[in-house]
Amino acid sequence: MKLKKFNRHIGVILLASSLSLSTASGALAIQTPKDNGLDSLGTSGSNNEISSGLSAEANSAERSESSSILSVTWSIENSGDSDAYFTWPNGSTYMYNDPLFYSGVTIKSTEENKRYHPIMDSSGECLCSGNASIDFKERIRPGEQVAYWSMFSVPSDVDTITLEIPGFDPIEDIPIS
Repeated sequence: MKLKKFNRHIGVILLASSLSLSTASGALAIQTPKDNGLDSLGTSGSNNEISSGLSAEANSAERSESSSILSVTWSIENSGDSDAYFTWPNGSTYMYNDPLFYSGVTIKSTEENKRYHPIMDSSGECLCSGNASIDFKERIRPGEQVAYWSMFSVPSDVDTITLEIPGFDPIEDIPIS
């Protein structure tokens, strides 16, 4: 079982590196998350008891130069007074293999009003933050902000998106750079 999980880790890393995910700014689209100094493209508050005391923020939406791959960095901040466990935003629309991925995070194109789900690799894993990624962190301490990422395939004519994170109001009009 441990070998299978290790192979999945290696597979996600190899897939990400083989996608040529360099963005227009020259930054690698999949980055280790930061917990401070993040840009803000919009914020939203909790809309569910499970996310009480937390807020969501869109930090970047960068399209790769060579394809329609869109990397979205988003973060969750804990303004409460106790640890929060951010484990619920898994997706049920597609059959992702691992429930501990944040595959429930989706985007909608502002122009088409069309929803996009995170890309799935050939092993059925979400190309997004999760337990097979180097940046998986489910416990958020009081006052802490933790960044996550999700990869999407969107048409090149989509210029703005709405980020939908389960438990939070949508973050609208996020420009793609």
